[in-house]
Amino acid sequence: MKKKLYAMTGALRSAGAVLALAAGVATGAQAGSVLRPGLYEGLMLALDGGGNVSGAFAQQGSCSFRIAGRLGSQTVAEVRTVNGSAPAIEGRVTAGTGSVTLALPGGQQLPGCGNVLPPLIDKGLELDLTHKAAWRHLVGVTADKTALRKSPTDAGRAYVVRGDVLGVVSEKEELLEVDFVSARGGVVRGWIAAKDAKAIKP
Repeated sequence: MKKKLYAMTGALRSAGAVLALAAGVATGAQAGSVLRPGLYEGLMLALDGGGNVSGAFAQQGSCSFRIAGRLGSQTVAEVRTVNGSAPAIEGRVTAGTGSVTLALPGGQQLPGCGNVLPPLIDKGLELDLTHKAAWRHLVGVTADKTALRKSPTDAGRAYVVRGDVLGVVSEKEELLEVDFVSARGGVVRGWIAAKDAKAIKP
């Protein structure tokens, strides 16, 4: 009888060790996942050095919204939508391995998103990283159109228009160095006048 108990105790200890090891591996994987700025499929995400987070989601033309919030930890940001007069929806962005998970309970109720966002948005929609970036914050263009210059001294032939969202890389005097993301996911860098854009924030 004692031998059987010893055998069972040994088996339980072995199982416990395996579970502890598995938990350690999982914790290590989570610890290695840090929320970083970048383009995650349709979501532009920016982080400044003070823990503020801003984002903009756009998909299939009709579904677009902006979010802003703060980091709760290195892996999670508590956010809320900031779509003008539309009621704000609170949610979170969680870091994954090469991805983020965006959870917005009731997100399908956002204008134009009913047939675009899956029900999974309520609990968490995983979005893969498609472009690494160094965006400190996001801005929305407020002018009807503004030149997107290749350099601060360039006259600028390309332009962006009201409502476009840009990722800010740096600032110089009255200019912003920004990335413009096209509808196809291409990224174009340039400079715009700071007065022609407004930061996305709560």
